[in-house]
Amino acid sequence: MNNENGKFEKSRYTTIPETRNIKLPIGGKIRLGIRVKNLQGIEYPKETDHFVCPKEVRDVFGDEPTELTVFFPTAKREEIFPQCYEKYGSNEALLCQGDGEGSAQRLNLKNGRWANVKCPCEHYGPYDKKTNVGGCTKAGYLKFMIPSVSIGTFYQCRIGGTVSIEECNSAFKLAEATTGGCWAMIPFRMKRVPKKLKIPGTANMKTHWVVTLEIAASTEEIRRVMSGEILYLGQRRGKKYELETTGPAKGKEEMVIEEETEEEIKLREKKEVEEKKAKGEALKKDFEESRAREAQLKRDREEGKNKLKSYQEAKAIHKEKIAGDKEKLDKMFEILERAGLAGWKEIAYFACLADLIDPGTAIEDVQKLLIKDPGAVEKIINSAKVEEEQEIADEDIPD
Repeated sequence: MNNENGKFEKSRYTTIPETRNIKLPIGGKIRLGIRVKNLQGIEYPKETDHFVCPKEVRDVFGDEPTELTVFFPTAKREEIFPQCYEKYGSNEALLCQGDGEGSAQRLNLKNGRWANVKCPCEHYGPYDKKTNVGGCTKAGYLKFMIPSVSIGTFYQCRIGGTVSIEECNSAFKLAEATTGGCWAMIPFRMKRVPKKLKIPGTANMKTHWVVTLEIAASTEEIRRVMSGEILYLGQRRGKKYELETTGPAKGKEEMVIEEETEEEIKLREKKEVEEKKAKGEALKKDFEESRAREAQLKRDREEGKNKLKSYQEAKAIHKEKIAGDKEKLDKMFEILERAGLAGWKEIAYFACLADLIDPGTAIEDVQKLLIKDPGAVEKIINSAKVEEEQEIADEDIPD
């Protein structure tokens, strides 16, 4: 590019090759367990039912929080929740990392070079001291902010195992669909939730505390963040600022206030008038619809459509409904029983795995769900089939 006028061009150079990789600076770690010693004095990780947090986080959320309000600086799942298969050595040095779909990088301990290998391989699974094989596990590294603690600190939580990773991936997929991909800087509830999982190699179940995520903001609050009205919920943006690029004669960056131009003021005022007009039309439409409903109700009363039923009539209708519901429920129970589910407790368990109910839901509420949504039967049966086909491995137990 020729500089014909001989003047210095601001903002011409903004990036150099060696510094293109952008990383989130991790200032603290939040863990899902603690290290304890057995009778022989050997340390091993033990899962907790709460997040194990640094002091500054405990000062805000308590000593043993089961729920944190977190924010993600970007809506790219690959950046804030990278996942991989990985194996570490006894000195906690990374030996191998792969994608679980055919590609991995393994360190050659003899020459210190990294080589491409297949993934997964024979090392995936629990470590065997006799054969020196195994020790590779699934891992996801969730990176987030907690503005109520610090706006400048990023935290990381290592999540191991299929169940918790799938829970977080599902939450991000839902956030993508419900916000149109604009879920950066809106609050999420990060929780420890009890779920019964099968113990590998047995038919027994054990409660584990998995990690879940859910959006903790209303549609209006999300709109305010997306429009730039606020940086994040709980903090209001004041004036807009930008950094002026530095020239040869200036050694420091200078803060300048961005003023509204006359054209921008006119556009803003025009937009406010249009919004006010649209709001008035919406109120008028609601009023007209309300009047129309009232007129319809009046006509129905005159024609006897809304005639109040006697106590005997209402009782008979209720009795008939109960009988009909019982017949439906009996048929559903018979279908579930033929699918191999023994009793309402087991039906409730697989309904929980299918995300139809929350843990601890009463049997009566499960029955009401089936009556209200007959399609839940198929979801419960599919959940039971998945449970039979897939056992939870050791790495599914959170760190």
